Amino acid sequence: MNRLHPRSAVLRVARAALQGGFFGFFGGSLGTGMLGLPAFAVPLLGLFGALAFSGYALARYLRFRYELDGDTLTVESGVFARQSRQIPLGRVQNLDVEQNILNRLLGLAIVRFETAGGSATEATLDAVDEAEVRRLRNYVRTHDRDDDETAAAHSDAVSETATAVRSAHADLPGVTGPTPARAGDAQTANEFAEPGSTSEVEDRDQPDGSLLFAFDQRELLTYALVSVRPAAPVLTLASLPLGMDIVWAVLRFNATLVGASLNGPVVRWLASSPEATRLGIFAAVSLVQFLLLALVVSVALTVVEYYGFQLTQADGDLRYERGLLRRYSGNIPLEKVQTVTIRENVLMRRFGYATLAVETAGYSGGNQQSTQGVAVPLAPREEVYELARDIEPFGDLDFDRSPKRARRRYLARFSLAAAGLTAVAYAVDSLVLGTGYWWLTALLFLPVVPAAHLRWRHRGYDLSESVLATRSGFWRRTTRIVPYYRLQTVFVTRSPFQRRRDLATVGADTASSSSLLGGIARVYDIDEDTASQLRDALRERLRADIAARRAGRERSERRQSGDASERSSEA
Repeated sequence: MNRLHPRSAVLRVARAALQGGFFGFFGGSLGTGMLGLPAFAVPLLGLFGALAFSGYALARYLRFRYELDGDTLTVESGVFARQSRQIPLGRVQNLDVEQNILNRLLGLAIVRFETAGGSATEATLDAVDEAEVRRLRNYVRTHDRDDDETAAAHSDAVSETATAVRSAHADLPGVTGPTPARAGDAQTANEFAEPGSTSEVEDRDQPDGSLLFAFDQRELLTYALVSVRPAAPVLTLASLPLGMDIVWAVLRFNATLVGASLNGPVVRWLASSPEATRLGIFAAVSLVQFLLLALVVSVALTVVEYYGFQLTQADGDLRYERGLLRRYSGNIPLEKVQTVTIRENVLMRRFGYATLAVETAGYSGGNQQSTQGVAVPLAPREEVYELARDIEPFGDLDFDRSPKRARRRYLARFSLAAAGLTAVAYAVDSLVLGTGYWWLTALLFLPVVPAAHLRWRHRGYDLSESVLATRSGFWRRTTRIVPYYRLQTVFVTRSPFQRRRDLATVGADTASSSSLLGGIARVYDIDEDTASQLRDALRERLRADIAARRAGRERSERRQSGDASERSSEA
């Protein structure tokens, strides 16, 4: 079995020695003050902690072994409690590679095997050299290619059976046009060695592939400006205590401005205003400054994460690279894609941009801190749809909206929310503040009507020949493309408020990681009868796919049996 690279052992031992020395010095310092230990105990405990931690790290390195044997990855680990895991390569959805600055200097990389068993990483090799990364990646991809011939045999049966099923539901909206062929069905031209022949796989590196998308500096900055990260305000708040001198200087400036100690008509007006007005303007100015600072943090985070982003395609895989401080790379197998998602926030739609995300079973495309499954962070909308059709072919989308009574439901929901907030503001102002400005919250009723209309307008679905497409969201519009053969379950839900208006929601679940987190394709607030027809149509198409795949497997087995008979007769 193989060990990790020796340089990774040096890194582990050095890191563990620093941690152990810190805890030893910290514990010795507490012991001298609380337990009366002598002063020389502090460096001794620091040395003991460094030796203990580094010894355990070295033992973990020596006890960690891995091996690729046939169609299985075997990983053995553990110092006191030994653990042995066998991971079938057929379950591996992706092989992610991560390099921080130190690893890049030493020519090492962290390899993570992502499987279909969930969103957590199944196995992590920390760390191996770049030659071993190429060998592992090629070995996994070689195993995947062995299944392509069977998949191609399935495709004919899928088309024949699914076409017969669709004809029974041709009255549903959106069922028109011919069935497009899947892009991954014809990607079996290259021949690879058997998974067991490690030497052949090791000698053959991956092709560079064709470049599909790359960020230049202008596009990266544009993406950073139009894609506000929700974590930026939180990080800004968390970092405020570290720069309190700057914070107090800004607040003093705001107080000086609002307190009217400067000259000018605006300042004189502020000086004659009530104290509550000055406090409100002070809060507004401080809030605007905080939001601007959060925007700067958001831009910095995005630039660091997506610096040098490239997307290439080779042998049926999408391959990405990105990152400034930490470099991430990985493959997204096209034949394992579960869902294709197109996201557009308000700013992106205004300037004609969109984001493309692809998800495989139990995998979201990259590190846990990144946007899930991002294949193209930002590109013109037409290019995003073109690439989405290359990944999962579909025709022009014509979305059917919910009935207009759904819009009345949204109007009632938003009105109740505005009324509740107004009541809370009145109670707080009457019992605590006493400013008399509680009525300002009643202004929330003004956007109720346009908000209800926009929610209704930006929701819909399209049941095409090969995929189910759903759309929802105004501030961040999300379009999900789900091929029928990837469906896991289809269900209909009705809340008490929906039942009052004869509405229902249809959910189409796949094996992608976003489904595990609740981000499944949903057709919101359609007529109950239409929902039942849609559910039945999707279920029948799923059953048709299962039957077609079974027929494809039998056809492949007969073909292999015939080939074996021919070879034996020739021999």
